[in-house]
Amino acid sequence: MSVKIITRRIDARKVTIKMVDGSLVQGKVNLLHDDAAVQRVSDIFTKLSDPFIVVFDATAEGKSGRVLILNKRNVAWVSPEDDLRLQEDEAPTGSRGSLMDRLRKS
Repeated sequence: MSVKIITRRIDARKVTIKMVDGSLVQGKVNLLHDDAAVQRVSDIFTKLSDPFIVVFDATAEGKSGRVLILNKRNVAWVSPEDDLRLQEDEAPTGSRGSLMDRLRKS
């Protein structure tokens, strides 16, 4: 009998996901996976063979704090937020705003 050890480590990235049906999902994805070492949000789509992604702390259809399991084939695009890196033992830090907001201010 084999035993699989489940880790609870989180290396989260905040993302906005546009689905092919036009709906918008905002939340976080975890970059720590058993299958492969991923360092970027794009690696979840290119390096991992699992057809689904888990989005937690998600907001969709006016409801927040959800956990969503999305089929990668139904994703039109993903926009990672800059500089948001949450570790399991870190408290969230204030965001510096989106890239576009920072460009407008400069």
